[in-house]
Amino acid sequence: MKKNENNWKLQTLPFGDEMKNALQQQHHAAQYLALAGRHLIPQQPDDSNTNMEFIPETGMLVGNSLSNGMKIGLQLSNLKLVILDATNRSLKTISLNGKTKKQGFVELKRNLSALGIDTTSFTDQLHYEIPRNALDEGAVFSVKHEKFFIENMIYRNNAQGLLTEIALEIKNASAVKIWPHHFDTGSFVSFSKNEKGEVSQTIGLGLAIPDSMVSVPYFYLSFWSEKQKKDPVDFPSLEAGKWMMPVWNGAILDVSEIVKASPANEQYQMVKSFFISGMNTVTSYLRNN
Repeated sequence: MKKNENNWKLQTLPFGDEMKNALQQQHHAAQYLALAGRHLIPQQPDDSNTNMEFIPETGMLVGNSLSNGMKIGLQLSNLKLVILDATNRSLKTISLNGKTKKQGFVELKRNLSALGIDTTSFTDQLHYEIPRNALDEGAVFSVKHEKFFIENMIYRNNAQGLLTEIALEIKNASAVKIWPHHFDTGSFVSFSKNEKGEVSQTIGLGLAIPDSMVSVPYFYLSFWSEKQKKDPVDFPSLEAGKWMMPVWNGAILDVSEIVKASPANEQYQMVKSFFISGMNTVTSYLRNN
């Protein structure tokens, strides 16, 4: 798997139906981690107890620590749940391949209980809705063509690395996390506050999965200001990607553009230039509004 010195791995496959199916299965499988965060961890005001992080070294999504320090991970390449101890040592692996969502939940709950977790309150009820899938009608998880799962995993690897690199250079940027509802990898910036000490301007940057606005995964840069003018904003063109105003307050760079570039470093530079040029424009605008 080719990568550059920044750990960006070459994205090669066009996003078609099989890629979309693999991504949807990963989205639904990630809900096991969110369920554990919802029912087995104290609720936080921002719902951060349900978020997770992608670990490049293992290719795994990992949720927040449970009461005894254990965590639940999901290997994106093969849809295996992994129960980890406080030192990230694997205690139990549960393959979702060939199982329904209900069967996967029952097996996870049984194994957590056997490892000493009180699962009395652990249910498979979410507090939000995600797009329905055949899995909701009793279909089984199926990792028939692993290459599509791996390619979607590469998206997460690249987003985690580059966004973390950028976020570390931005004041008040949050750690890069994956949020299970929309399944985006992102960071949130509290750019400024008003006289009352309330956040009055924000910036969001991340990787999103297909939605009603864009039919393929895409990197995004969004912004908000409580005093934003109603008039259309005429921003200069980006080095890569495009602004979406007035439809949406931000810019996108979709993966269909990225896969046209090669080698890995060229893709990395394209996405980095999208964020850097976009951030320069947005921050300048926010400072004057």
